[in-house]
Amino acid sequence: MMLDDQLSQEQLVNQIKTLHKQIEEFKNDKEDLEILLETITEHSTDLENEIYEKNQIMLKYLQQVKLVTEAAAAVESESFTIDSLNDVAAREDELGQLARVFQNMAKQVEIRETKLRQQVQELRIEIDKGKQAKQVADIVQTDSFKNLKQKLKRIKDSRKS
Repeated sequence: MMLDDQLSQEQLVNQIKTLHKQIEEFKNDKEDLEILLETITEHSTDLENEIYEKNQIMLKYLQQVKLVTEAAAAVESESFTIDSLNDVAAREDELGQLARVFQNMAKQVEIRETKLRQQVQELRIEIDKGKQAKQVADIVQTDSFKNLKQKLKRIKDSRKS
């Protein structure tokens, strides 16, 4: 029985050694997992911050797209002010280029409208002068005007003599 007890003790010692090895391996695995967890956590925080920053950039971009859309509506309603797109026009991307082109186009439209209004005013003056000349011609052609003209001539003639 002693031999059985000794073998059993040897087996127990071997099992204990094996268990110690496994415990060491588990400790190493645990340390590796903790390092991996810490790395993943740091990386996920970095990704979250990057996504947040990109989201903020996209929100600002969309707000500026909305400004260009509102500017188009303002041109249509004749209430557009060129300076309303200055912030968007300051961008160095395609949206900034679009805003600058839009501002330039609006300036050109404003200049053309001013010229057209001026031309319409000049045409109205010419039309008024034409109407006036026609009215004078119509009056001059009437019999009563001709009679008045003849009376005036007789009066002038009688004063001269």
